[in-house]
Amino acid sequence: MPTVVGVKVRPLGKVLTFDTADTEPEQGDHVIVSTERGEEIGEVVQPPAQVDDADVVRTLKPVLRLASDEDLRRVAELLEKERQAMTAYRRLVEQHNLDMKPVGVEYLFDERKIVFYFVAEDRVDFRDLVKDLASEFHARIDMRQIGVRDEARMIGGLGHCGEQLCCTRFGGEFQPVSIRMAKAQDLPLNPLKISGLCGRLMCCLRYEYEAYKDFKSRAPKQGATIATPQGGARVVNLDAPRELVTLDMDGSRVPFPLDALECGGCESGRPCKMREASFEEYSSQKADQLS
Repeated sequence: MPTVVGVKVRPLGKVLTFDTADTEPEQGDHVIVSTERGEEIGEVVQPPAQVDDADVVRTLKPVLRLASDEDLRRVAELLEKERQAMTAYRRLVEQHNLDMKPVGVEYLFDERKIVFYFVAEDRVDFRDLVKDLASEFHARIDMRQIGVRDEARMIGGLGHCGEQLCCTRFGGEFQPVSIRMAKAQDLPLNPLKISGLCGRLMCCLRYEYEAYKDFKSRAPKQGATIATPQGGARVVNLDAPRELVTLDMDGSRVPFPLDALECGGCESGRPCKMREASFEEYSSQKADQLS
C-alpha cells in the first residue's frame, strides 16, 4: 500500500495527493514535488497515510525531497520576481487594450515557464500579448483564464466574519453553493449579506448546511406548540449551532436543549412534548429566581 500526503500547491491553493516515495514529510513541512507542470513547491496539509492500491485512481506523482533553506530562499526570490512581473503584465495588457483583468503571475519553481492569470468575460485574443511577454521575460509563457472564485482565492482577503477567506485558508476544489442552503440557515436573502468577495454565494453556507439540516430534522418548527405539564408552550426561536429551542412559557422566553424535548421532527407527524425531568428543572430554576 502506498503512503501518500496531501500537498497544497500555490497559487490556487489546491490540495493534491503525492506518493511520499523515499521521503518522510510531516504535516506543515514544505516539500518539492513533481507535477505535470514540472517541479513545484508546496506545503503538506494532510499527514502521511496509507491507502489501498484499489483507491488510487491514477499514477501518483512523487514527493522529490523536503524543501531546504536554499529552496525557501529561492521561493522568496521568485515571489519578488512575480511582483515585478505583475507591473509589466498590467502595462502590456493596457498597451494592447485587451478586455481582460490581470490577476496574478506565477514563476514555476524551475523557472522554465511563467504563468499569467487573468479574468475575462469572453474569449480574448492575446497572441500579441504573449509575444511581448516572451520577449520581455525570455521564458515560456502560459496564459491561464480563471473564474472569479479562483481570483478571490489568489488575491485573498477577509470575509464578513472577519476571518481569512475560506477558499484561501482551506483550498480544495470548489463545491456548488445554492440559495437553498441560505434559506435552511434562516439567513436574510440579501445578496450583500450572503455573497463573498467574489460576488458568488459564500462557501461557508455549504460547510454549515448539513448541521442545520440535521438539527431541523429533529427539532420542532418555529411557531409549533409543545406539550408541557403546565400546558402548551410555543416555539419562538431555534438555535442550530447550540441545539437550543426557545419556548414562550407564561410570557417568559426559556431556552431548552433539544434533547429536553421528545420530538421526532415536525415532518414525522408526532406531537412534541417536554420531558418531565426537564420541566421540573425549569420549574425549580424559576422558583429560585422568585425567592
